[in-house]
Amino acid sequence: MITTQDKPAYAIVAVIQNAIAGAFAGKISLANISAGGGSTLAHELRSGQILPRNVNLDFTPLLDILHLPRLGGNDDIVKTTLRMLVDPADAIKTIFESDDPGAIFGRMMDFFESRPPITDLVATFRSFLEGQFGIALSLVTTLKNLADPSLPRTISDACLQYFFSPTGYITVDEIHLTPPMQFQGVPREIGDLRDTSSRREAERYVRDLINVIVEGTGNVQYGLRDRYHTMTSQFTGQQLETAKRWFVGFGAMAEAGLTTAVEETLLGIGQLRVNRVVAAAAGAYAGAAARKMVQHVFLSELGIAS
Repeated sequence: MITTQDKPAYAIVAVIQNAIAGAFAGKISLANISAGGGSTLAHELRSGQILPRNVNLDFTPLLDILHLPRLGGNDDIVKTTLRMLVDPADAIKTIFESDDPGAIFGRMMDFFESRPPITDLVATFRSFLEGQFGIALSLVTTLKNLADPSLPRTISDACLQYFFSPTGYITVDEIHLTPPMQFQGVPREIGDLRDTSSRREAERYVRDLINVIVEGTGNVQYGLRDRYHTMTSQFTGQQLETAKRWFVGFGAMAEAGLTTAVEETLLGIGQLRVNRVVAAAAGAYAGAAARKMVQHVFLSELGIAS
C-alpha cells in the first residue's frame, strides 16, 4: 500500500530503481575487476591464493548513476526527483502525477493491465501488487526498461520457487533464498532463525522478493546461468572452489556497498519520514543489481562472453 506520506520516498525509490534498470537494459559496464602487476583474474584464480589480495573491484560508476547526493534537499521532493527522468511521458511520472494514493495505485495497475505479455504475472501476484507498493514498483521499473519476452515468466517462476520449492529459489551462485518460516533450504543469513519471530519479517520478505526479481532479470539479461556453468567447467579441484568463492565474494562486496549507500541516503533525508520497508525496496534492488553486474564483469574477465 502507498499513503500520501509515503509518496515522496517511493518517488525516490522509483528513480533509483529506474536508473539501475536502464543500465541493465543497455548492458552498460558500471563495474570493473582488475588484477595488479600485469596479472589477470584467471591467473590469480590459478595461483593458489585463497584471498584475492591482488584483485580490485570498482563499482563507483554504479553509484554515480544514482546521483544519491542530489536526492532530497528540496521542499517539493516529488517534483524535483521526477525531473531526473528525462522522458516526459515516462510511466513512472504518470504513476506519480496524482496526490491521491488510490489514483497512484490505479495508474500502477494500468501499467500492468495495458501490457498483455505480463498479465499472467499480474494474475499470480495481484495481491502482492495491491499490498506491497515497493515490490510492485520493482516490477514496473524492471519491465518498462527491459523488453525480453521471457522476463515475465522468469520472474513469476522465480517468485513461485521462493515460496513453494523445497529448496527455495537458488541463485546463480548457489545461494538458497527461502521464506523466513521455511528452513529446508540453506539459510541465506545467520539471522534467519532469529528473524522468524521478529518484527522485521515484513522487511525480510520485501528484500527477498525484490532480490528474486532482480536476480531472475539479471540472469536473463546477462545469460549468467549458462556462463556460470561454463566457468565451472574451466576449473577443477581447489581452483574451482576458489573461483566459486570469489564469484560470490565480489558480488557480495558490490551488493553490500550499494545497499548500504542507498538505504543510508533514504533514511538520512531529513524532510522524509521513511520506514525501513520503503528503504529496503530501494536498497535491495540496488544491491541485487550491483551483484548481477559484478557477476557479469567477473565472467567477462575470464573470457566468458554473454
